[in-house]
Amino acid sequence: MSWSFSSPRCRSRFYGSPGHYGVVGRDVLLGRANRGDDVAELESRFSRELGVRHAIAVPQGRVGIYLVLRAVLRERRRVVLSPYTIHDVINMVVSAGGIPVFADIERRTCNIDPEQIDALVDDDTGAVLITHLHGLACDVEAIVRICRSRGISLIEDAAQAFGATAGDRPVGTIGDAGVYSFGMAKNINSFYGGLVVTGEDGLASQVRSELASYPPMEISRFLARVGFCAVGEVLTAPPLFGLITYWIFRYGELNEVEAIRRRVRGEDQPRLVQTIPEDYLRCMTPLQARLVTRLLDVYKDHQRQRQTIASIYHAELDGIREVECPPVDNGGSHVYLTYPIQVSDRKALLRYLVREGRDLAVQHMGNTANYPCFKPFARTCAVSARTASQVLLLPTYPGYGEHEARMNCRLIRKFFGA
Repeated sequence: MSWSFSSPRCRSRFYGSPGHYGVVGRDVLLGRANRGDDVAELESRFSRELGVRHAIAVPQGRVGIYLVLRAVLRERRRVVLSPYTIHDVINMVVSAGGIPVFADIERRTCNIDPEQIDALVDDDTGAVLITHLHGLACDVEAIVRICRSRGISLIEDAAQAFGATAGDRPVGTIGDAGVYSFGMAKNINSFYGGLVVTGEDGLASQVRSELASYPPMEISRFLARVGFCAVGEVLTAPPLFGLITYWIFRYGELNEVEAIRRRVRGEDQPRLVQTIPEDYLRCMTPLQARLVTRLLDVYKDHQRQRQTIASIYHAELDGIREVECPPVDNGGSHVYLTYPIQVSDRKALLRYLVREGRDLAVQHMGNTANYPCFKPFARTCAVSARTASQVLLLPTYPGYGEHEARMNCRLIRKFFGA
């Protein structure tokens, strides 16, 4: 048996600890889920730590995008954004009354290309929405200059990039508004949740006014997400993952068993939604706020661990001609929620790595500019289309381990004969 088959680590783990589930169980049993001033305290803490006038808790990051767009879009309704994102971001633009205008991306960062933004902005553009994907900061300073010169609102989707910086400022705080996510796959995890930050009083007032009419998130829906995460925690925990779960995933991938593969894949059924779903219109509960607070004291340590893993990947893979790596960052501005590499035949590479005992994943997002459901907004974005077919995600989460990262690198180098 090959050395690489020794109890592989899972491709991803939920952030948090067993204590996260203990807090949920305690608060639900004691009827405390909707009691306490924790939401207001959380907002105050984020406002201080990020240096912004307003921090507003929201039920999900995508709802934050919807609320901000509702506040800034008036006569001008076109929203320039990257097509390389989850399909529900496009739906939030449409639900808020916007018209998506897809700007192509930079290949290396997978982020929106400032030059494309500049070419697409016109008199009907109401906002530019940028995404700091994979924890890699956009060239936000160049984009700010474009937006300021045209009098256009800039919104930062920092759902995957809490802790990243551009210059000396946190991403999310540089535009007119920023949106963070505390969803189950993010580096600060409250199962559901998010935050809007802004320095604009009028924008903050409008977002708060709309949120005031929303009821709290239903406990049943929240507990369903907690249960899903708990099952995932058990199935991906060493040594159970190496003994049982991995072999099921491996069999499904190598034999293309769709019933298994779809369990770990998102974006299966993208669709156009013109009105925001009713169950999105909720507000964050004090229980969710307490969960966020638990991770605020450790996220910087987690961030350093991810940056260390990313530096290993970069050192060992960046010289391979067939592999496109994201930019290295010695200053700490990128936080690498994952480490995305691009290869021309990622299916062949993934199958090889899985056969050799690795557990990795392709990026589940696609080029939304070419999705049939978004045909009314279709636009040719060649870089996004190519990137969407080539990205393979290398794990960086805390606890993954430098040894695991080096094993990934060794096999990738072997595959390409490096």
